[in-house]
Amino acid sequence: MYQNSLFPDVSTRFLPPRSLWKLRRRGVFLGTSGYSYEDWVGPFYPPGTRKPRMLEYYQQFFPVTELNYTYYSMPLASTLFQIRNRAPHMLFSVKAHQSMTHERRATRQSWQDFADAMTVLSDTGQLACLLFQFPSSFRCGDDGFAYLDELLEYFDPFHVVLELRHASWHHHTTYDYCNRRGATLCSVDAPRLPGLTNNVIYPGKKLAYYRLHGRNAQRWFDGDNVTRYDYRYTPQELDEIINNVITLVEASHHVLLFANNHPRAQAVETVIQIAEALDASPALAAL
Repeated sequence: MYQNSLFPDVSTRFLPPRSLWKLRRRGVFLGTSGYSYEDWVGPFYPPGTRKPRMLEYYQQFFPVTELNYTYYSMPLASTLFQIRNRAPHMLFSVKAHQSMTHERRATRQSWQDFADAMTVLSDTGQLACLLFQFPSSFRCGDDGFAYLDELLEYFDPFHVVLELRHASWHHHTTYDYCNRRGATLCSVDAPRLPGLTNNVIYPGKKLAYYRLHGRNAQRWFDGDNVTRYDYRYTPQELDEIINNVITLVEASHHVLLFANNHPRAQAVETVIQIAEALDASPALAAL
């Protein structure tokens, strides 16, 4: 049975763990994939918190987040101005619009609109990277590499992270390609299912990027964007992830980790557990 609230007592507020900010000073940034979820009110956000106030509260805990609304609607500069001003000390990873990853029919004007909006965050040093999450239908091949060439050339002013979900991409050719083009190949934790990423860890000299989707194998292919990610990691699985993070820290200047098992604020719980374990890890302290 899951815990109803991260608050041990209704009258007691959950205090931000110091470990998250100590790790930031080491170049390890931990956050969640998105922050604006109504079912986080109670488990994480204080009762009565409205969506416009969520980021203000979230930033007290986490130094970074993924902006994922940009996948569903093309971001406007005016909206990003508001987000930036609400959290002036945070970093943001911005998820590319679905027209560029899933449909792959976006016009160059759409690309330009997206890039123009990103300057709102990049001008203040708050844009960590752009995340291009491709579906499992996007397979490795000449056409796929040609599309990536075009995309990476166009978005060259920004650091690009590629999440390539189909297993056909996961070999040294792709990893070497990303290193050569200055992009980061996303490390992914997902269900152990045929055709998926197989949970390979990819360090990056400048930036390593790790996304935790949970391991809900039963709902991965037929679930929606809530049920697919409804998962609570076991202590043994978290130990595996923590060891992977240490491997990434050993090889990378910066490491970004985002938990995407967001239903009922399980992602918040996951990140805090990982942060506290990393902070207490002798292996990380020795690096």
